[in-house]
Amino acid sequence: MGELLLSEELLLIGLHDETGKADGWFDPSCLHGALVCDLIGSGAVTVDDRKKLHPGERAPEHPALRKVYDVVAADSKPRTVSHWMSTLPWKHTKPAELVAERLVDDGVLSREEGKVLGLFRTTRLPALDPAPERALRERLRGILVTGIEPGAHDALLITLLHSTSQVKAALAGVDTAQRKIGTKRAAAIAKGLKDNPVVKAQYDAVVAAVVTATVTTVVVTSSGSG
Repeated sequence: MGELLLSEELLLIGLHDETGKADGWFDPSCLHGALVCDLIGSGAVTVDDRKKLHPGERAPEHPALRKVYDVVAADSKPRTVSHWMSTLPWKHTKPAELVAERLVDDGVLSREEGKVLGLFRTTRLPALDPAPERALRERLRGILVTGIEPGAHDALLITLLHSTSQVKAALAGVDTAQRKIGTKRAAAIAKGLKDNPVVKAQYDAVVAAVVTATVTTVVVTSSGSG
């Protein structure tokens, strides 16, 4: 398969290999922001100085990106990154399944469907080919523990992991001392990316996604606690 998208890498880190379900602190709603980052990075959309997305003339070939692109392109006028972070969860309610589509087609993940109480459909995405995730984790360890300088793609990925509390999950299997080093380095990389003009739009998408996911979680929790 080709190079993994940010959204695909974030999903591989966030899923439990055996159960195929979200593991630990992983919240699949953050994948909407990663998908917007991927759209911007692929050149399928551009961002103006008001943080509004403008779709290009050609839809991306990647199935997940094409579906998100179609939503953006169908709007009658450009909308802000924050707007899309609030809107996409309503358009694509199962972002993990959306992002997993190519990974399943390429045999990296398997797809297992079932029902809860015979009524509610559930989907699990267990690992089938561990090689891509293994290579991803080794690359992240090289950056976060060994100190290899990340390129723009990996800096964005680490910022996503840092912003969604997934750095420790990415460093599973690393000893405690090295994990502390990696966590501090991830925070430093995320901080340094904040003012990087080259990836400013993608960084804004990361922040907007995390804020939206947090607000959604708070609202759902508050509504259910009464």
